[in-house]
Amino acid sequence: MHSFFKSLLVGLLLIGSFFNGEAAELFGTVTDQKGEPLPYATLYLQNTTIGTTTNIEGKYSIELAPGDYVLIYQYVGYKKQEIPLKVDHRRILLNVVLEPEVLELQEVVVTATGEDPAYAVIREAISKRKYHLEEVEAYNCKVYIKGMQTLDEKPDQVLGVNIPLDTGIVYLSESVSELSVAQPDKIKEVMISSKVSGSHSAFSYNQGSQMLISFYDNLLTFPGLSERGFVSPIANNAMMFYDYKLEGTIMESEHLVNKIKVIPKRKNDPSFQGFIYIMEDSWRIHSVDLKLTKEHQIEFIDQVNVYQVYAPVQNEVWMLLSQRFTYYLNVLGFRGNGNFVGIHSEYQIQLNEEVANSKGVSNSQLFADGYFDNEVLKIEKEANQRDKEYWEDVRPIPLTKIEKVDYLWKDSLQVLMESKSYKDSVDKYANKFNIENLLIGGYFRQQSFKEQYFRFPTIHDLLQYNVVEGAVVNFKTVFTQEKDAIWKYKITPTVRYGFSSDDFYYKVKFAYQFDPIKRTRTFIEGGKFVSQFNEDAPISPLINSFETLVNRRSYMKLYEKTFAKLYYSSEVVNGITWKATLEYARRNELFNTADYSFFYKEDRNFEPNAPMNAELSSTSFGTSDALILGTSFYIKFGQKYITRPDQKFNLDTPYPTLFVYYRKGIPVLGSDVDFDEVALRVFKDVNYGLFGSGNYTAWVGAFLNDDELTFIDYKHHMGNQSVFANFGNDHNQLLDYYQFSTSGSWIGLHADHHFNGFILNKLPFIGKSKAQVVGTARYLHTPASSHYFEYGVGLEHLFKVLRVDFYGASQDGSSYGYGFRVGLGF
Repeated sequence: MHSFFKSLLVGLLLIGSFFNGEAAELFGTVTDQKGEPLPYATLYLQNTTIGTTTNIEGKYSIELAPGDYVLIYQYVGYKKQEIPLKVDHRRILLNVVLEPEVLELQEVVVTATGEDPAYAVIREAISKRKYHLEEVEAYNCKVYIKGMQTLDEKPDQVLGVNIPLDTGIVYLSESVSELSVAQPDKIKEVMISSKVSGSHSAFSYNQGSQMLISFYDNLLTFPGLSERGFVSPIANNAMMFYDYKLEGTIMESEHLVNKIKVIPKRKNDPSFQGFIYIMEDSWRIHSVDLKLTKEHQIEFIDQVNVYQVYAPVQNEVWMLLSQRFTYYLNVLGFRGNGNFVGIHSEYQIQLNEEVANSKGVSNSQLFADGYFDNEVLKIEKEANQRDKEYWEDVRPIPLTKIEKVDYLWKDSLQVLMESKSYKDSVDKYANKFNIENLLIGGYFRQQSFKEQYFRFPTIHDLLQYNVVEGAVVNFKTVFTQEKDAIWKYKITPTVRYGFSSDDFYYKVKFAYQFDPIKRTRTFIEGGKFVSQFNEDAPISPLINSFETLVNRRSYMKLYEKTFAKLYYSSEVVNGITWKATLEYARRNELFNTADYSFFYKEDRNFEPNAPMNAELSSTSFGTSDALILGTSFYIKFGQKYITRPDQKFNLDTPYPTLFVYYRKGIPVLGSDVDFDEVALRVFKDVNYGLFGSGNYTAWVGAFLNDDELTFIDYKHHMGNQSVFANFGNDHNQLLDYYQFSTSGSWIGLHADHHFNGFILNKLPFIGKSKAQVVGTARYLHTPASSHYFEYGVGLEHLFKVLRVDFYGASQDGSSYGYGFRVGLGF
């Protein structure tokens, strides 16, 4: 036994002080032969998934009850070590030195095509991929996550906003969750412990279910990192994206493990590079060491590394034991790195029935019927109230020196950082005014101790031009009062003056949030102001000002209203949100008062302010009083959600969202409108995997009663006649703003498809630019438009933020128009 430990280069020291409790602490450091620490090496007890990993300093700690164990130490690229150990009540220091793996290069049988032996292994792994993916029907486990983000460099400002952050650790958090999973996509997670450095009241944003990355899936998605998925090295179609090389084999106990280098066929392909370890005969994943870089079309970060280690649980079933994500950030002047480590332990599994029968083992149902619901994560209210002793007991990865210092420093400073003097000093820096505030985002001023925030407009919101009012000063400010970082109420006053019309307008809006979990909120708004005929504002003041002054086109159509409006919304039950509005307004027709433009003064005349419409010979209305009630339901079937003690976050659903709307013009209290409008809308975002992503919207509506209504009350569609576009789902790009507004019925269909690199990434030079092809199609039917079609194709992500499309349109088979459109396309 002595020679065994000597050959493993293991130092073992028993410390004679007795431990006060039934469990003993095993701790130590894992290093290589040169004495360099091996960060995130894995340690687990043989035939269990009880284990941990080392921290970045190579140190580990684990609590063990008295007994006999076989400890398994492993690290990607090093020989796995099995060390028998008897544990009593004493603390045990066990320092372990791992040797580099010795790869055995077996005799290579070269085929006629010169194929590397790795391909045979990969084909076997692909053939067993679906089996291993579905081998376990359900399981639960405990998940410990530690996340840390550091900044090495930061800008003083981003888009005119001052950045009051220091370099160093900007985020450090730990969490412990109980995670339950069942095939094919059922998840339930309960976070029982949460710790955030520098805040005893905050809750961690760690989420075990978001770290469920399985390379048995054909396609792996990383939301926020890339719009497309990445092909697994053992996906059904992996041979189209990867080349493989067998680096050698490793013998671990009775298992032969193949180390295979995976190489993307093309630099810009949605594929990983690095190493995957495949076990002989069972052809299951043993571990992975893979990475993505900018060449693989990831956004915002330079590189992300994925490390995974699997371990046997029971009946020759291997489950994920530990995984780590590291990334390197370089965006908008921010440079830094981060890592998230997850330790999975205490597995309980339920085998797939067919697998259980083939193995001849009993198989009981792990979860009762109805156990899984739409709540995918719940953070317990007391999760952030755990004390230091608790974390020392449950933390499977020892804190590093820098992490200990960060916790100690920020926790000791927390009282100071919550004080008025400290927050005032931060505000003084953040509130500095700079010229960029006038151009982007507006000026933001905060009084963070009081949780009060003020926002002021940009120059292009403040100064406008249109032919109804001439030059305009439009001053709008938003005051927000928060409570525990959640807005409680907002006050939004706006004043406006038109120099040509010599009219002064004003309005004020007061919004109050009763319940942030159900998003129960109301607002009251009133005043005398101008409004576009289409209340959804199809053209922005900035674009209209440009078109008016430069191209001598007056697209924005305005009327005046003196009004009072009430609004209420709340999530009635999960997935169903009810909204209601009631407005009384006196609407007055407005006329052009200005005739100035920079160009085309002799060639073009401004059109009247009254819109042209195919159903009406005149849209003039004089003065109209209107009492209008609107009510709607947003229905998201099967909506998943996250519950935090202070908020609820709704997630995407695999089903379409349904929008049901009713609007009523009520002929009482002097109101001269009487109509009933109903509408139904369905919309959905869709992911097509490697072929891209898209969305579709379909809607239908009609006026059931149109006894009395003005052109303002018609159903208006989102058109655009400017070269500058809003590429939203509801926007047409060539349609006149008001030509096909209707008091009858309508049908609309919109579809967009973003190819997300599917076409261009295979082209060497264009693919490197990260430009992506996008296609659109639009259809509209009204009594006047009959069959209106619009279609477009373009490039997005040009210079990261721009999109350029070319559109064509037809009406009843005849050309309606064509042209380029430019806008933002992140």
